[in-house]
Amino acid sequence: MNFKNLDEITPVPTSHGCGLKKVLLSSDESGTAITQIAVTELKCGSVVDPHRHPTMEECFLVCSGKLRMSVRGVMCECGPGCFIRIEAGEEHGLEAVTDCCIVTVGCATESEKNE
Repeated sequence: MNFKNLDEITPVPTSHGCGLKKVLLSSDESGTAITQIAVTELKCGSVVDPHRHPTMEECFLVCSGKLRMSVRGVMCECGPGCFIRIEAGEEHGLEAVTDCCIVTVGCATESEKNE
């Protein structure tokens, strides 16, 4: 069993250098393909440049705020309740239009699990 209280987790910088995240579950705590589950806080104006994760699928759930997500060059506006799934290898980026809170879930693809 893995039990954590979000209020007791120390925030750390995201790997993209944009915002702070509280990691609920990391790959070394799970025997599954999940690479990470985190709650991320972004400040208005924060930008994550377009990038790809060749061996990781990524999902986002917007809890609060508004952001623009670019997937394969297509821009969409996302607010509370929006769910976005990014397939492994898909180019994506985002910009926080307001302060935001998002839940992110990363999941290794078969090629990463077998490396």
